[in-house]
Amino acid sequence: MAFKTSLRGLTQMARPSALPLAIALALLASPAEPTGWFQKEAMAEEPIVLAQNNGFRGFNPFAPIQRLFGGGREKKRQAPVQQAPKVVRPAGLPPRFEEVEKDPDAGLILVVGDRMARGVADGLRFTLAQQPKIKVEEITEDREGFAGAEPPEWATRTLSRIRGADVKAVVVMMGWRDRDEEFPGDPSIEYMTAEWLESYRNKVMALVRSVRQEKLPIVWVGLPPTNDELLNGDFTQLNSIFAGAAEERRVRYVDLWDIFLSEDGAYTSFGPDVDGKNTRLRTNDRIAFTWAGYRKVAFFVERELSRLLGGYGGLAFEGVEDDPNFIVLTGRTTSPEGFLLGGEDDAENDTSSTAYRFFVEGEPLAPVSGRVDDPRMIGNDSVSTLIEAGGGDT
Repeated sequence: MAFKTSLRGLTQMARPSALPLAIALALLASPAEPTGWFQKEAMAEEPIVLAQNNGFRGFNPFAPIQRLFGGGREKKRQAPVQQAPKVVRPAGLPPRFEEVEKDPDAGLILVVGDRMARGVADGLRFTLAQQPKIKVEEITEDREGFAGAEPPEWATRTLSRIRGADVKAVVVMMGWRDRDEEFPGDPSIEYMTAEWLESYRNKVMALVRSVRQEKLPIVWVGLPPTNDELLNGDFTQLNSIFAGAAEERRVRYVDLWDIFLSEDGAYTSFGPDVDGKNTRLRTNDRIAFTWAGYRKVAFFVERELSRLLGGYGGLAFEGVEDDPNFIVLTGRTTSPEGFLLGGEDDAENDTSSTAYRFFVEGEPLAPVSGRVDDPRMIGNDSVSTLIEAGGGDT
């Protein structure tokens, strides 16, 4: 009975702050299996089972003891660190870069073609960003080439742009989007037939003539190798047309084929960039270029432009014409665009002239009697002949 009174007294004296400790001590003092009257009295004491009331749900009677010895403390949850979303730049797009302010009379490089041409324009713009005397603009259609039902009028659009600005050179890269495209007709001209190739060549030559009639140089960029053998065969056919146009019309042709192959001549998506670092140069479709790839293409294009235009220094674009008597001191390493014999087209050259047969066709000049290079003059007879021709003077 004394134990019962003590238990009730502990419960009544417990204040809210000490209530958990009082209950814990009472539970420790109670027998494991109460019997008899104590079992009945204990069952009658409802306040002892306060832990099951709604207000004490999750109550731990040993919490005060655990806190006394440093236990039972809940760890503060750290809020997850919010990371800024990572912006992924498409493989072929350039990063942000600053360009110097261009001179009002800066020369213009005009880039013409499909999606690859746009990548080349971006690469050139990046390469020439710090050159105030040169700027880059483009006429491009990402999904269009020469073939198709309604292809752009490339020659007309290019000529219109040339006459509306101070264009110094034109860069062309096209052909990727011409695969499997027919030429319109009744019936239509099927892809890669002999008639198709001839129609394609006519389109290429029309663009070349429109630029050359303005006395502007052209840099034509060939198509690169791919991982598809059938597509490689198509690209090789188109490259032969581009190279042929360059040979006939004095167009600079940039051959990319070996540049984007591995050392053993196989396709590879990786290779050295313009800084010599091995990196990915081709996109997942193994046709187009990454930004590093376009920069590499632009590197070779810019090299040809520098040779044609004499660099980008003080004399870069100061009226360089197709004049064989005009000497560029800033680095033109090739002959001017005009022919050595004068004239823009082959038709203007007299193919029957002695000069044409000697300089172009390589025919020897007719021997002149009495001259030291006359093959008919041999040994001592040459000396006597010379004396006789000179009136006997030695």
